[in-house]
Amino acid sequence: MDLDFKSNKYDLFDDWHQNKTKQAFTQKLQQQAQIEKTQLPQLLSREDLKIRWQMNSRQSVHQVASKPDFP
Repeated sequence: MDLDFKSNKYDLFDDWHQNKTKQAFTQKLQQQAQIEKTQLPQLLSREDLKIRWQMNSRQSVHQVASKPDFP
């Protein structure tokens, strides 16, 4: 199903009841979200960064991560 919001405007935005169009759009968007979740990078905690960067404390990691140029 194509997510064509213009041609499905009434079913999506003007009809306040649950309908087949809304269910189909919701299902398609949830599938896309699941696919995108698998492609997200793994985020590291401060503890992980402390180990990776071989620092002594979480405060050291915090100081580095708090800099404006930190990604």
